[in-house]
Amino acid sequence: MNKFNSIDDLKKIQIFNNFLKLTEIPRPSFKEKRVSDFLKNWAEKLNLIFKQDNNFNLLILKEGQNGGENKEPLILQAHLDMVCQKKDGFSFDFDKDPIPVQINDDELNTGGKTTLGADNGIGVAIIMSILEDKEISHPPITAIFTTVEEDDFSGVNNLSKDWIIGNRAINIDNSKDNEIISGSNGGAGVTLSIKVNRQNRKFANTFKIKVGGFLGGHSGEDISKGRGNAIIVLSRLLEKLKNNIEVLDINGGTFRLAIPRESFAIISTNLDKNELNNILSEFEKEIHYEYNSFSDTIYISSEDSNSDQKAIKSEDFYKIINIIKLYPNGVFEVDPKNHVVISSNNLGEIKIEDNCVKFINEIRAMEKSQVEYTYNKISTIADIYNGSLEIYAKYPGWRFNPDSKLRKDYKELFEKELNKKIEIKVSPAGLESGYLLEKKPNLDIISVGPNHTGLHSPSESANIPSIINFYEVFKVFLSQIN
Repeated sequence: MNKFNSIDDLKKIQIFNNFLKLTEIPRPSFKEKRVSDFLKNWAEKLNLIFKQDNNFNLLILKEGQNGGENKEPLILQAHLDMVCQKKDGFSFDFDKDPIPVQINDDELNTGGKTTLGADNGIGVAIIMSILEDKEISHPPITAIFTTVEEDDFSGVNNLSKDWIIGNRAINIDNSKDNEIISGSNGGAGVTLSIKVNRQNRKFANTFKIKVGGFLGGHSGEDISKGRGNAIIVLSRLLEKLKNNIEVLDINGGTFRLAIPRESFAIISTNLDKNELNNILSEFEKEIHYEYNSFSDTIYISSEDSNSDQKAIKSEDFYKIINIIKLYPNGVFEVDPKNHVVISSNNLGEIKIEDNCVKFINEIRAMEKSQVEYTYNKISTIADIYNGSLEIYAKYPGWRFNPDSKLRKDYKELFEKELNKKIEIKVSPAGLESGYLLEKKPNLDIISVGPNHTGLHSPSESANIPSIINFYEVFKVFLSQIN
């Protein structure tokens, strides 16, 4: 495998040329019009049949070629949007700025500055490369590019059934080249809101205390990896300080689908700076011991603050701490057969808006009944503390199909060509496949893709050799599929 020393070198390979074009187009969830229009115009230049709907989903059709003309159609599907996370303190506007890509050895990433968008830009780029390649043999291709997958799945939820042309589909949204995903969790977003009251009383010294350096990651794929939750750690610190502080503000996490990496509170206190820092230093030692595998990145700090906000009433501050202590977070149940998480919750954000503290989280579970049970736990907390609940962005689970011919064929060929074992997995994350199956219950569908890591965090990185190898074998698969 050749080493690529520059982005210009990488552009000479068509998949990366396509992906790097996508990195120049801002594409947060709900703001995919520009990237959808780009692909629409691109398809028009290739003289391909296309449709774009009101959600900016895009359908592109390509006839079979080079011996695949009379084969059964194959659906290839990926989503256009990306999770937008950036390193704390890094100045970046996801609505305007191109992703700052760079090469580190065999990895394409941003150097820890922002998410890369390989999830799911690599899948989009692979499908683009197949659509524009006139040399490979493949069956008729139904390419479906969806929107808002990283938030509420409204793109695929509103997708026309008529677009699902074919009885077999490959979702190219997996991040391990030695896996076939054949099932996934469903879930929903939930926001618990509690009113808080303010008071005139405030201590003399005001500080911003911060917890940071946690690894974060995907709230489904990484929930079982012991990466901690900066919101929960901050609440533990605030509880230690509660007899000496008033809280003016509290904020943590940036997105319910990402495990929180940082959180902060603005406090007033009767402690001086040295006294406060001594307590923070001792607490930091405790946390370093608990998370010793990555303790070198974790920090707990304080800085002077000139905030003029009024303090939250003490009883409401205690209420916030108690809610976080009671909040269901992390893994609840693991399937003993395949060792995948089948029920979990991620407390992904906390913030105060209009004198309401909002706890924003993502429930994930294989069964609808499990989602409902976790929701009922949160509902009980809301009842105890007189809060209100909003549930949204519901999406269905994807049940494992033991009789998938597509999975069998893919496994056999990829094991032969890559010379390594391909594992069959059920994903703890949510995928669009569940929606496609709801619209077409007899659909034979799998989810695959090349290696990329650090999803939903600034450490996201795509492995260059894996992407090249995956694509070369995928072309062989397309030529041999019946």
